Amino acid sequence: MRCTAFLLTALIASIAIADDHGGTPAPGDGAFVTLMVQAKDPDTYIEVMKQNTAPFEALGSSVAGVCVTKTGADYPGQMFVWNAFDSMEQAMAATDAYDPMKAPAELAALREVKYNAMFKPLKPFDLEPNSERLWRLKIAPSNVAPFVGKMTELETALREAGHDMNIGVFQPFGGGTHETIHLRAVSPTYAASGKVIDEAFAGAEWMSIWGAAMALVDEIVSDNFEHCQVIYTAS
Repeated sequence: MRCTAFLLTALIASIAIADDHGGTPAPGDGAFVTLMVQAKDPDTYIEVMKQNTAPFEALGSSVAGVCVTKTGADYPGQMFVWNAFDSMEQAMAATDAYDPMKAPAELAALREVKYNAMFKPLKPFDLEPNSERLWRLKIAPSNVAPFVGKMTELETALREAGHDMNIGVFQPFGGGTHETIHLRAVSPTYAASGKVIDEAFAGAEWMSIWGAAMALVDEIVSDNFEHCQVIYTAS
């Protein structure tokens, strides 16, 4: 499944200027709005949201889901709710359509809102959530486009090596001091994620691409595994 839209003009310009590696990587389609929360019981919170789709309908999202942090959580019950839109225009308009601080009492009682943010994919990304490793990275603006290019190359190499993996790179908008570039590696199971790591330590050829990409990164801010799933699809 893919969201549909084009990258904001200013972002295209900044990437094009930054790219000194033979062409600007094609941006991904659509946009995402995320709500970072601390849930008292993530499973219960998710089930309640599945039964109460009014907030997703009010936002006008195409697809919505959740990601629950499984390793390296900053606090118990760390998770976020995401909504996918066809464009940044729609994603930003959603901030006027629904205020998470005025959620129904049933939902509000189940979680504490930390902050929200919007994200734009910088490369095509297949939305097939499950086992997901998320890195928050600090990358100099001039290195973002080359990094995206390397991740596109790495995704192709991994798939050619037999791994069913989707790699996403996401630019935050309105994330305050919380958010940096997101790198997300998605596999259909945790075992599949582990197999990729085993091959990396065994010296897989594609690790040279990873090394070249990480040379463009200034800092790894965080590294987590999450479990993600779709909980709403617009009819």
